Amino acid sequence: MSRMRLRFSPWPRPAIELTDTPRPKCPACDGAGGWAEDYADDEGEFGGTDYWHCTCWDPDRVRRLLPVPGWIAFRLFGWTPPVYSAEPPF
Repeated sequence: MSRMRLRFSPWPRPAIELTDTPRPKCPACDGAGGWAEDYADDEGEFGGTDYWHCTCWDPDRVRRLLPVPGWIAFRLFGWTPPVYSAEPPF
């Protein structure tokens, strides 16, 4: 059974989305939706971190419901559109 909630997503365009949430009393992840595991390289040094999603949650289960005009996104959510410059970066 999925637990859906509404959220504001500023990317790629401002919109209201319906998304899945982790099960709050999941015994595997304690409601966090997943966990991080550090791993070592061949020499035994820190190699990085892998992030694992729990089976109680699907982070890719998102439905875009309603696009939000920029002025509403700014007023309600404090979102500002990205500013692009014509100047070279060097």
